[in-house]
Amino acid sequence: MAISPRLVRILRDISAEILEAQKPLRMIRALDWPPEVARDFFARGAVVLPKPSYDVPAGVGDALAAFRALSRRLVGENEIERFLYRTCDSMSTAARMLLAIGTRDFYHHSVELYGHPAGLSSDRRTTNLDLARHFEQVVASFKSPPSPEDQAMLGAEAAAGILRERFAECFPGHPVKVKVVKHLAGTAASTPTEIRLRRDARFSPRDLRLLEFHEGQVHMATSINGRAQPVMAFIGAPSPRATRTQEGLAVFTEFVTGATSLPRVRRLCDRTFAIHAAEGGADFVDLYRFFVERGYDEHAAFDCARRVVRGGLVGGGAPFTKDGCYLDGLLRVTNFLRAALTRGHSQLVRLLFAGKLAVDDTPLFDRLAREGLVAEPVYVPAWARDLSFLTAFMSYTVFLGKSDLLAEQRRLEDQLARAEEDFQ
Repeated sequence: MAISPRLVRILRDISAEILEAQKPLRMIRALDWPPEVARDFFARGAVVLPKPSYDVPAGVGDALAAFRALSRRLVGENEIERFLYRTCDSMSTAARMLLAIGTRDFYHHSVELYGHPAGLSSDRRTTNLDLARHFEQVVASFKSPPSPEDQAMLGAEAAAGILRERFAECFPGHPVKVKVVKHLAGTAASTPTEIRLRRDARFSPRDLRLLEFHEGQVHMATSINGRAQPVMAFIGAPSPRATRTQEGLAVFTEFVTGATSLPRVRRLCDRTFAIHAAEGGADFVDLYRFFVERGYDEHAAFDCARRVVRGGLVGGGAPFTKDGCYLDGLLRVTNFLRAALTRGHSQLVRLLFAGKLAVDDTPLFDRLAREGLVAEPVYVPAWARDLSFLTAFMSYTVFLGKSDLLAEQRRLEDQLARAEEDFQ
């Protein structure tokens, strides 16, 4: 049965209004710290809490009113209106969050949008804090020397040249700018159409693959594909309710392309631990010292601590929880792929790249695609196009979950102990 003309009109009309109303809601840009905050922190011996200032974008209050009004119009008991309502509701929360910058309420809105480390994942059993602790044990037991892939030998200009070539090949007809800039909080930053590299930073081959696959083939691809949608172009813009899926999809892409590493995984875990500590009262200086003790240089430690407290309270107790989305999203996306592929729903995989969606949106978008209301994504990573490989791989991981790994670990440890006995 075809979707009714009334629902098609609602979809078109509300989608156009969402696209317009969301324009002021640029969360990460609003939470940026001026460069002088870091200079002052180090000038005071890295022991005094920083005092960042924020500029709430003009129009946030109007956006909040607009999304509340849109939500009141979406009262139908159907999946299209439920999807649009959930989108508007999350945008309203994002607006309230921006209006609450520098207060404890900012944290509560952050948890509503992005969750927090101890919150349950989609399986209702595991948390991203569980995954962080698991990875931490593995990293601690790893004894091999650092890989040459992780040696930062490339300057920013050389790295930019390599990335320009890769993005030109990946996005023909959609030029991606790669700029080298003097001031940047981290070593690199991205927008839907631009990558910026800090001039004094150095990059490893793996750093470039991370930028290519995480930022390029996921975040930029979903932006470009979403903006090209014939009806719902708003899914090309950042969506807070889709953040966990988008970051999880990007981290999953790191894994299946070999772009990740234990140092990268450890960074994601450390951010999760830091958010958890900040929830418990750790202030900015505590977090800075935590990262320094974990081996980060002072500037990287400052940036990591900044990511945790930006927008919230630098004195502790109310962090920005978005960085918990990486591990939580990885769990959600992996479990979604395992479920979809082993149940014969492989067509849902490509739809993850149709725009900035949550995994829960894909069944509806599959139906809308068959009605011609959702366009097939043009830019999709190779791993998501090779459904034969992906289904084989994910179905094997499903079976692995049924095996007794603890028994195998005990058997291996016994064998290693017996091998040592022969030489004592």
